[in-house]
Amino acid sequence: MPPVNDGADDASLHETPAELGDGRMPLVLYLVLKNARYYRLIVDVLMEEEARLGIHLPVAVIEERVRTRLAASGHTGHLPPVDTLLADLHVNGNVDRIYSTRRKNTVQEYMRKDHYYQLTPQGAQLHREVLRIDRELGATGALQSAMLPAVLQALDELTELLARESFDPSRTYAAYHRLTSGFSDLSENAKLFVQGLNRSLETNGTLQIDAFLAYKDVVVRYLNTFTLVLERHTPHITAGIEAAEQAGLNERFAELAAVDASPVLGQSPETLTVRHSQGLARQWQGLRSWFHGDAERLPVTEILQERAAEAVSQIMQIVQQINDRRFRRINRAADLTTLARWFDNAPTEQYTSTLWRAAFGMNPARHLGQTHPLDDDADHLPHATWWNDTPAPVSARVRHHGPRAAVGAPPRIADTRAAKRHLAARRAQHQKTRDDAETALAARGAMRLSALPDLPEPEAVLLLACLTTGLSARPGKDGSRRARSRDGRLLIVLAPPATPTAAATLTLPHGQLAVADFELTIQPRTGAHP
Repeated sequence: MPPVNDGADDASLHETPAELGDGRMPLVLYLVLKNARYYRLIVDVLMEEEARLGIHLPVAVIEERVRTRLAASGHTGHLPPVDTLLADLHVNGNVDRIYSTRRKNTVQEYMRKDHYYQLTPQGAQLHREVLRIDRELGATGALQSAMLPAVLQALDELTELLARESFDPSRTYAAYHRLTSGFSDLSENAKLFVQGLNRSLETNGTLQIDAFLAYKDVVVRYLNTFTLVLERHTPHITAGIEAAEQAGLNERFAELAAVDASPVLGQSPETLTVRHSQGLARQWQGLRSWFHGDAERLPVTEILQERAAEAVSQIMQIVQQINDRRFRRINRAADLTTLARWFDNAPTEQYTSTLWRAAFGMNPARHLGQTHPLDDDADHLPHATWWNDTPAPVSARVRHHGPRAAVGAPPRIADTRAAKRHLAARRAQHQKTRDDAETALAARGAMRLSALPDLPEPEAVLLLACLTTGLSARPGKDGSRRARSRDGRLLIVLAPPATPTAAATLTLPHGQLAVADFELTIQPRTGAHP
């Protein structure tokens, strides 16, 4: 609720749209006027009455409830006349009023205008949006890693429906709607979480150490869990998106849009279907951008991973500052405050200059001048001030008039799009080489290392990585080791050698490797749910 000046004078109470200039919506003026706090309280009271299935309230009841809310919040200022505030809201279109026709017992009651007030439909709709914004400003969001398996399941269901010979637009549209609805929630909550994380890590000079340390442990575990789940599911969702497009999703948007095309007066069904189809295509491109980048932008998943890593790094920096304060007794703010106090209490200007040079080491420059002529017999003392020494000759080039910059057109801003396309092509080629190496090694099935032929460099690099990952796993009861590659795409199984002394020598592009003769099996996990 925005702060306002409680002592409003009578001249500023009744504000109308005409006094505030043209081109402004009267409905929203109650949020920015001088008495915005009281306007909002009145509208809150009327909104609460609607929630109780009430219809309207008299001025006296509205004033009583407003005063109750002000007292509960500790407000002790002056409340402007409620009937005047209600009249402003009525002029702006937020509330409607009807005249009370109940029996009047006195002349004073008859002369007094007695109205009942209620919110107009547009006023109620606007205030609901205001309340929703208030709730979202305090929302923290979440990186809902548990939703990623559901997204993958919906994506597999969509691909299956697209691949059927008898295409069912209704069921396919329902599956597509479930996929995009779940992903919309995931996207919105991820945005809110990143914004809330930014606010939480802004210390602004004040930091509650105990609360931050407790928050630090929780958020680091949370970010690590999200990063691991994201690394595990991203390859499968990426493959699912490609499978859906290969099954003809992009060509089916028009048929899907026709399933739920709502009629609109004055527009043909074909126009509405085309518009809805374009909306579905844009929605799919937004989902695709989470996992497929381009030369201009990284995938959203990589950006979230980078933001998580930056947050952990920032948390570590804050923890280091806390440790410095606790153990090293370093407080730069206190040091600068003490230094400023010394400057303020300096007895003489000489003392101030000495303190300045000792604190900052910024001595005055003495390099202006030129080389003394050989026939100059003057004795120039190196520590003499300019006031006492002979004038230093200044080179004519220093006094040269004219533009300093070279004449001509300014240099053009470098265009990095070609470089980005080149890097994207290199990255795609690198990924294709790795995919081919994974396919080649997986196609060999279970094979003893001693039976492996000479491998090309991509397969050799992948083999070494798989051996490193497999040997780092703990052996099972049968002696075999099972592990998963870092990106979760490969299942690596190392069966023990046939005999304890069996060994193999692998010939690799950069040398030979002697290792126990394990039986290596590499299985890709395409389309499988982790």
